Amino acid sequence: MSWAILRFTPERSRWVVAERWHPYQKTEIHPDGSFELKVPYADDRELIMDILKYGGDCQVLEPKELRKRVAEEFRRGLAHYR
Repeated sequence: MSWAILRFTPERSRWVVAERWHPYQKTEIHPDGSFELKVPYADDRELIMDILKYGGDCQVLEPKELRKRVAEEFRRGLAHYR
């Protein structure tokens, strides 16, 4: 099992803070209002879909492989609008 660290913008934090992504999740609200979520996962497919629904309001901090996969999905989606 891996752990993902996600950071949400202050604008999205008020919604995300109320969500329960996993029973063992860890959370932190930063002084700027952003929200950091640390969540375990085994299969990244569902997690990537959850991340993508927040668009630019969610940033994958760790792990690097998940960050790369999410970036690839954003690029692939953007290609539909060019």
